[in-house]
Amino acid sequence: MHPYVINSINAVILIVAGLIVFFIHPAQPAVALVAPGLGTMLLACTYHLRKHNRFVTHTVTALTLLAAIVVISRLNAAGEDWDTRHMLLLLMGLSCMVAVGVFISSFIKERRLRNNSIYKDDL
Repeated sequence: MHPYVINSINAVILIVAGLIVFFIHPAQPAVALVAPGLGTMLLACTYHLRKHNRFVTHTVTALTLLAAIVVISRLNAAGEDWDTRHMLLLLMGLSCMVAVGVFISSFIKERRLRNNSIYKDDL
């Protein structure tokens, strides 16, 4: 699967699940809007990922890894019950980690082929 498709899916998961977490939390803290904000930034980069801009690809990979770290660090489940909020945070973290894995595997494939033939069907 192409990185821009994975990026779009990951961004939508971050936006939707992040907004759900924000609205189900009784206090509605502003920190809960970090994931939807990062998802919006990632979704805005999809066009440039489709055009195979290397700088944007590396930036999106770093942002996705940062989003995974932020979301997983908010998952403070030591002794707490697993409720909807924890499950959605876990879903967002796993989605980001899978996206980073796909991005890195596409970097490796492109580096091995060295002729950009992976993306010929997009151009």
